[in-house]
Amino acid sequence: MARDGELRGGTRPRPARRFRQPRYTPVKLASLARSAAPLPLEPGPLARAMRWLDLPHFFTIAIFLTMLIAAIQPVTDPDFWWHLPTGNWILSHHAVPRHDLYTFTVSNHRWITHEWLSEVIVAVLYAAGRLPLISLVFGAVTAAGFLLVYLSIDRRVNFVIAGLTLALGVAAANPIWGPRIQMITFALSALTYLWVKRFCEGRSRALYLLPVVMLVWVNLHAGFVLGYGILGLALVVEALRYLTRRPGAMALPRLRAMAIVLATSIAVAILNPNGWDIYLYPFQTGGSPEQQRLIVEWFSPNFQMSQMWAFAAMIFLIIVGLGLSRRIEPRQLLLLLVGLGLALHSVRNLSFFMLVAVPALADYAQQARERLSLKWPRRVPRTTPLTFAANVVMIVLILAIVAVASVPSLRQRVDGKLVARDFPIKAADFLVAHPPPGNMLNVYGWGGYLIFRLEGHTPPQPVFIFGDAALAGDQLLRDYDHLQSLGPDQAQLLERYQINWVIFHANDPIITELRQIHNSPGQTGWFELGTFDKATLMMRDTPANRAYAVKSRG
Repeated sequence: MARDGELRGGTRPRPARRFRQPRYTPVKLASLARSAAPLPLEPGPLARAMRWLDLPHFFTIAIFLTMLIAAIQPVTDPDFWWHLPTGNWILSHHAVPRHDLYTFTVSNHRWITHEWLSEVIVAVLYAAGRLPLISLVFGAVTAAGFLLVYLSIDRRVNFVIAGLTLALGVAAANPIWGPRIQMITFALSALTYLWVKRFCEGRSRALYLLPVVMLVWVNLHAGFVLGYGILGLALVVEALRYLTRRPGAMALPRLRAMAIVLATSIAVAILNPNGWDIYLYPFQTGGSPEQQRLIVEWFSPNFQMSQMWAFAAMIFLIIVGLGLSRRIEPRQLLLLLVGLGLALHSVRNLSFFMLVAVPALADYAQQARERLSLKWPRRVPRTTPLTFAANVVMIVLILAIVAVASVPSLRQRVDGKLVARDFPIKAADFLVAHPPPGNMLNVYGWGGYLIFRLEGHTPPQPVFIFGDAALAGDQLLRDYDHLQSLGPDQAQLLERYQINWVIFHANDPIITELRQIHNSPGQTGWFELGTFDKATLMMRDTPANRAYAVKSRG
């Protein structure tokens, strides 16, 4: 066998003959300029812009600009109105409240203020720019979440499939979007999903920063446990692949690194004003039977509503995609099934479903396209000056549409029509000018707004209930339900809580009942103080209350 450096015949090759290199002779500048080929000119800004704004970039920009319509919305969340005074309380007292501040019913209850840092941010934003700035900032947070979800889509997916899948996901979770603290959890969950995905693919080590993110997240919103769920499920799947020696399984050192990141992220969550209670809070809230039964956003989706049709379409397409896919990533599938289960259990979880379903559906759709050999132009047409101009015009038009759609958010006022549509502005004006005596019974969804309007006035007017259902507890939620739905123990509950006046929607059953009691012969238990737009105030029929009514009307 021939050794290195020998020919197959066994003889060594002759060393190559060396030739003397010619000496370098400088060439005159004039002759060099004449003989050398001219260098290509650098493209100008317009040429670079034309090259960049090709069809994929234009399509992606158009999709994202359209998604801003869903991200930037007016303030309609009832919880906003009690988050704002809570943030102001924290800023003025330099402390986090430990007990209820706003009710006369559960004033001794322990308050786990899991959103305290978000509430401070809300208070600062409101002081700087009122409701429009709230809408813009939380719209930016939501849009950042959309971008992170888009980045989680596999790079091999066609840009049309990726963009349309993102648009369908945004439409599927449409009931959730808006300026809500929950959007912070959506964006951070999307960031966690992206980091976990890239770490498992061996493309990034950004996952090592998750404990730092978790330290902030745990003080912003109790949804931080979703980060644990995403990382924990991925770790279980990758560990099983390693133990079963599956092809492409993650190496043991990287598995250990994932476990350390998870353990560290869990440990740092203790650094919050609520201590160990923060770990149990999300499960206590999610496991409350009264909250699941009474609070609308905890209800299961109603597919007879048009808002749920995009969600239903997404489920159907996922089933079809799974049937046509040749490779199914176990980690992606497990997170998809968990997200689907949570979304079917509660509308509130649609945003989590969206962030795990969009990358999966895009992957399945791409595989279906390849399997079905769908023939559409694989080569992107070159951008000409005419198509570049058309793309720019279209982007400007989309921006104009987004701006017009955002006008209600940018012009929203505390005393404006949008707020008056959902909250009792005129009734609150009356209560501020003429504080009624005794305890109130209020609509659950109006509690936060009444706190916002009545706080700081003399005498203080604590509410019966407001949007923090965990603070209220199941017993108060149950009593409230019996009161407003005319339960058999309603009269006893009115006496137990010493309710002196009631503020509800004018067409609510309790208002109809109290009016009937007033109009019944021999029964003068209640009288109508007044109706202000959609809100009606009823009072017990006592001499003191009659005197108050005369004084307030005069």
